[in-house]
Amino acid sequence: MKRLFKVFGWALNRVVKTPLNIAAYIANLVTPIKPGRVVCWAYSFQQYSCNPRYLTEYLLKHNPEFEICWVFRKGVDTSELPEGVKAVRFRTWEYLKLMASAEFVFSNVRTDPWRVYWHKRPGQKYSMVWHGGVALKRIEADVEERLSPSYVHRSKSDSKICDLMISGCRMNTELIKRSFWYDGEILERGIPRNDIFFDTARRSDLRQYVANHYGIDTTSRIVLYAPTFRVDHSTEPYAIDWAKVIPTMSRMFGGERVEVLVRMHPNLIGKVDTSHLIAFEGVHDATRYHDMQELLSVADVLITDYSSSMFDFAMQRRPCILYATDAEAYDRGFYFNLRELPFPLAENQEQLLATIENFDNEAYTRKLDTFYNDCLGIKEDGHAAEALAAWMVAHRM
Repeated sequence: MKRLFKVFGWALNRVVKTPLNIAAYIANLVTPIKPGRVVCWAYSFQQYSCNPRYLTEYLLKHNPEFEICWVFRKGVDTSELPEGVKAVRFRTWEYLKLMASAEFVFSNVRTDPWRVYWHKRPGQKYSMVWHGGVALKRIEADVEERLSPSYVHRSKSDSKICDLMISGCRMNTELIKRSFWYDGEILERGIPRNDIFFDTARRSDLRQYVANHYGIDTTSRIVLYAPTFRVDHSTEPYAIDWAKVIPTMSRMFGGERVEVLVRMHPNLIGKVDTSHLIAFEGVHDATRYHDMQELLSVADVLITDYSSSMFDFAMQRRPCILYATDAEAYDRGFYFNLRELPFPLAENQEQLLATIENFDNEAYTRKLDTFYNDCLGIKEDGHAAEALAAWMVAHRM
């Protein structure tokens, strides 16, 4: 019965969205495709971030022949948009004409024609540049029984119109082929948002920016704590005694000053009070910072639990520690055994302190190299955006 209601809700949603979709078809009839026009959005039109952002910034610098537009929902802050990028509001006639005229479309999440009021035309190229790289938790068809019928339908529709997907490693390429309901071209050259980890000059500038933003001394070591969310919105697994952890981390760095940035999962914003988790000297709330990859770039250490950010961060060969007090109970279905990953696992406060105190960086680096080369078959080299831009040039009208 529950599944029947979901299907009914999906059908009703289609009916409600019909007027704008009719308008979208009209826009297709009266608006020609404009060669070189690129339309991007991220996280359902709510952020300027992730792979579309880093592709945008590469194109602005190296391929100015492309006209770049971003789409946002009403009320979204667009102050981070660089000069030369046009912002358009979702669900407007301007938006419908923009989508009808785009030559290239990029989204970092699944879309669906009836949800976004865009019905792909011959000559348009669409790439769903997925918002993750290496996955820890099982996704897409590998957990189809846990997904709603509407999401499965949306994913299949999305893959059907997709011209290109991107991958940063052999494992992810195999995952896309097996579980994304997709049989098209895969560009295995990395994902643009990870290019930042290979840009040492940019990291230096970002450290200065982040330090100023949070009032941190630029000589301090930065620890980023970025756990994933729990379905029940419990905050108990996030409790860390920073009064003990910070001095221990300082000893790890030979007595240098340590500051902590806490970035809670966006799913908790406005739903859970997490202020008690940062009520320590030297701990700062970075939950609303505009770009996770920038924080990963400037951090000297990452502490997380089940977030795939561990795989992105460790490309820099910096220490990553897993702190998961509910490792036995948390089960979204993993592609890897937590205890077989190269990242040391702590399941309580005492283990966390001991892990930091006894961290062996040489052994950790050796494990990372073996894991990235032999298990993942990593392809990241800092040129993912360049490779994607070259694909665009090769496929222009």
